[in-house]
Amino acid sequence: MSAPILLRFIATFATVYTLLLTVYFATGLLFFTNQPGRADKIQPTRILPDAKVKRDIQQSVRSLASIAAMFALGHILYTSFHVGWTAWPANIWSVPLSFVLSMIAYDTWFYWMHRLLHTKPFYRPIHRWHHLSLPSVAWSNNSDTLLDNMFLQSYWLAAHLILPVAPAVLLAHKLYDHVSGIIGHSGVEHGGAITYPPSPFNSVTHHDQHHRYFNCNYSPHFTVWDRLMGTLHKTHDAELKDNLRRRQRANAALPDI
Repeated sequence: MSAPILLRFIATFATVYTLLLTVYFATGLLFFTNQPGRADKIQPTRILPDAKVKRDIQQSVRSLASIAAMFALGHILYTSFHVGWTAWPANIWSVPLSFVLSMIAYDTWFYWMHRLLHTKPFYRPIHRWHHLSLPSVAWSNNSDTLLDNMFLQSYWLAAHLILPVAPAVLLAHKLYDHVSGIIGHSGVEHGGAITYPPSPFNSVTHHDQHHRYFNCNYSPHFTVWDRLMGTLHKTHDAELKDNLRRRQRANAALPDI
């Protein structure tokens, strides 16, 4: 790799890593809830010990660096070495379509990789670390091992090469995934009406059940693969409806400002 390309890689890595860290801490501070007895918590009697909260933050800072490095490598392979499909020309139709295409592709990638990591040969050495936080909190989203990231987050490298999607759209999608993932680990149902069953959009309840029940609810964005493959937890729809109602009641009880 020549010096100019190496400098572009470093600049891309630094930019993406700074964005991911900024979003992680900003969103985490907004959605961190760990006190017991909160009326709208999905697991109201459980909290994550302070030591594990600290562990998750420290590990997330490391994991975000590996995600930024994979994204930057894909970006350099695409922009400097011209590997992969040429992105659709940017216009009012192609940008949102590219974003949706990437969401569908990532949801598929993550679902099947995630299921693989829950099989016996892969779970303990690779994925178990993430499941040690129970209940999860907003800071838990990126608390993964390096190998875990190589399976689940290498999409952000591969997507530059296998999809006709511009790097800027991929970055926007990654930031969306980052925010939704942090909220998805928060332990409070923030999904709202857009997630009400049989909506295809995932909720906080969806991933909270994954941490509680283990072999279910594998997708990051949609419930489609889980429904098709029979891996959606049998109580998902009923529990989600109940959690949405409890969240609505909690919001109604807030004093006017």
